[in-house]
Formats: sequence, structure tokens, C-alpha cells
Amino acid sequence: MSRIRIVALSVGLLVGLFGMSAVASAKALDRPMTWVDGELFGGVVTPATFDPANGNFDELYTCGGAGAFKDGVPLISDAGPGDTDFNGGRWHLNVLIPGRTCPSTADSDQDLNLADFMSTSMYFECPLLPRRGNS
Repeated sequence: MSRIRIVALSVGLLVGLFGMSAVASAKALDRPMTWVDGELFGGVVTPATFDPANGNFDELYTCGGAGAFKDGVPLISDAGPGDTDFNGGRWHLNVLIPGRTCPSTADSDQDLNLADFMSTSMYFECPLLPRRGNS
């Protein structure tokens, strides 16, 4: 039951982060913020359909409703543009396990205890764009 609730919360979080209602109403799309090794990126929502079994993905971490990372940013990735292992914005979502504390000063996956996060069945695309003047 707890896993179902976590997946439902994850879906709700993604809908909120990626502005699916904006897609339906043709409004400007949200640009969710993501930390990658201490550098801040803005996401670009791209409606996409694909088979998660075909291809590689980068890991994306979120605290869900349990808080946010450094500067209130909701996401941290293990790879980003410029990294040799970056997969171009193809993601697998991991969420904080209920009862665990969100590391509010984290800005890199190296700052996370990965054992505090659990895998979901959420796979999606969202390319990253660097934010100028940050780090």
C-alpha cells in the first residue's frame, strides 16, 4: 500500500512539475529546475511516448512532498549535459522513502544517501538547459 501511495505521489509531482495542464491548454510550459553536480539546469518539457526498455536513462531524485534540495530545487540528477554518460534528458525517477529526511543542502547526487530513495516505474523525457550565472 505504501508503494502505491509513493507512485501516486510521484505521478502527482511530475504532473505539477512538468505542467501537463499547460500542455493541454497550449500555455507556456513549466521549466522544472534540476541540480547536476552543483550546477543548476532548467528542464524543457517535451511530450514524448517511448518504450523505457529501449535505451539508457539517467537517475533523477526527488523528495516529493517531503521537501526540496538546495535553494528549494525539487530535483537532482546523476548526469547532465557535458557528462560523457548523459543520456540526453531520458530519466528514471527515484523518490525519497517515507520517513526519511530530504537533504535540503544537497546540489549533487554525491550529497545524497541513495539508500534513502526508492525506484519508481516513472520514465520520461525532459532535456536540460544550463542556467547562466549559477553554480
